[in-house]
Amino acid sequence: MHSVKLSAEALPSQAWMQRLLPKRLWAQALLIQCVSMLLLTSLAGSVINSVFAFELHSLGIPLDSLWFWLLSHICMVSLLAKLVGMPVWWRWIHVIFPLAVVFMQQVALPAGVYFAGFIMTLALYWSVYNTRVPFYPSFPSTWRAMHRILEQHADDHSLKVLDIGSGIGDIAMFLAKQRIHDDVSGIEIAPLPWAISAVRAIFSGTSVKFTLGDYRQLDFAELDVVFAYLSPAVMNDVWQKVQQEMQPGSLFVSSEFPVPDIHATRIIYPAVNAPALYVYQIG
Repeated sequence: MHSVKLSAEALPSQAWMQRLLPKRLWAQALLIQCVSMLLLTSLAGSVINSVFAFELHSLGIPLDSLWFWLLSHICMVSLLAKLVGMPVWWRWIHVIFPLAVVFMQQVALPAGVYFAGFIMTLALYWSVYNTRVPFYPSFPSTWRAMHRILEQHADDHSLKVLDIGSGIGDIAMFLAKQRIHDDVSGIEIAPLPWAISAVRAIFSGTSVKFTLGDYRQLDFAELDVVFAYLSPAVMNDVWQKVQQEMQPGSLFVSSEFPVPDIHATRIIYPAVNAPALYVYQIG
């Protein structure tokens, strides 16, 4: 079954709210945090002096408590993030960020700790602002499902397999161990995950190779299978590259995130709590 693009008439119109928001997710997140703080600041004086405040105080909930307003802020940003349709993982960031700020203020850590945390975060999420792809670790059930896909697709031939956004190298190393005659490699743009995968590859006893770089600079023409666990934000761009460069009969497999408006050749569910694999046969 070949991939089929849906007609334009079948596509839902973009919500007006999305058109008003910044395109970058980090800019949306910053805007939501600011809007929530402005709303709560403007309401704080009226609420504290209201009858509602007296009733809460009688119940042991003082409105001059930092934690009351922090909880209100968390609820507000979570609601706003859901209303504008931000991905679930960004909603968790909205919850964790203000808690982390207050916690760091309370424990008064040395400045060197913040600098070390900044360097670690920079190395892990090196270019999320550009690629729009956060770090997603894959599941063992996904590795096994990918192995079965390769077994079915190979037909006793060796394959050239690439994991784009390979992280710390789990799935690529697993496949390289299971299919020793295949040419399995990964490419990762963030320095820290790539460094971990490169060190692991040395001791893996396989020929798996990991490259530090951007998959968008690679040519997919010689590849038999491309695996991706990226982000909904980039699936259209990846699909364009796959269609333009991969040969007929080759496979593109995406974990969790389907290509918008394109029917997958197969959808595989590796386990109950594992993300689905969307398999697209090119040509």
